[in-house]
Amino acid sequence: VAWLVLSGVFSFLYNIVQFSVVHTLSPSATAFGGNFNKAALIFLTLLLPFLRVHELPGYPYIEVIWIAVIINIAAFSYYGWLQIEAKNKDQARLLGDNGDDDSDSEEEDSSQ
Repeated sequence: VAWLVLSGVFSFLYNIVQFSVVHTLSPSATAFGGNFNKAALIFLTLLLPFLRVHELPGYPYIEVIWIAVIINIAAFSYYGWLQIEAKNKDQARLLGDNGDDDSDSEEEDSSQ
């Protein structure tokens, strides 16, 4: 019964994270996040033997799977970072534009 409660807690936390991604980033980031979810599940399956349903493939296929999962997780992390940086730059530009408008009007007032 305890594992059901723990599963519910993890599900709740996952839904909170996905909700914040939807409202913080773009819809494409949400779709990309779904792929990240799958990659994270594969990663956990590779790490934790009790989650495995089938035996893992042998060399060289397991290395290809590891590389693909790591690249997928890294790509999502980088994409999320780029989205956050773009949003920060837009906010800084908007704040900078508002400040420039005030300084332009002051210069015009002082010249008259």
